[in-house]
Amino acid sequence: MGSAETLEIYPLKIQRGLTQLSFLRIPTRPGATRPLFDLLERHDVPVRFLIEGCAGDYNRDLIVCIDSEVFTRLEPELKEVETRMQAHALELRQPVAVIRVLGPHFDIRPGTSSLLFGALQQADITIFSNATTITSSMCVIPDDQVETAERVIGRTFDIPKKRK
Repeated sequence: MGSAETLEIYPLKIQRGLTQLSFLRIPTRPGATRPLFDLLERHDVPVRFLIEGCAGDYNRDLIVCIDSEVFTRLEPELKEVETRMQAHALELRQPVAVIRVLGPHFDIRPGTSSLLFGALQQADITIFSNATTITSSMCVIPDDQVETAERVIGRTFDIPKKRK
């Protein structure tokens, strides 16, 4: 890092063994994503990551990460969900991991997220999707790149040591 000060973040939260479901180009209309959330609720599935965004032409993309073992139970019903949502496509990625970086500086230090994502990209970490809030950043990466990502984040930020 170029500055003398290394920003402190809280311990990383990493969830591994996930499947990313990307429902692409869903028409923007009330209740369009309801079939997916009904399915997740019916099967008591915790959502590990969720982001929705504009896909242009009044369409939206919805990206959800769930535990891979749960995905195998849902897989037979996903084609019907994709059809009912009128999604243009459903893309699957697995196994993936979600890394959450929570830090006290995200809201007061411009560029903290770009420092994070820049360091990951410089280390050739593939970032499938990401979301940043006022206090945290989350990204979805290939599960086999977690150890490298942890090392890169540890060199970029000051991470408190885990207590035993």
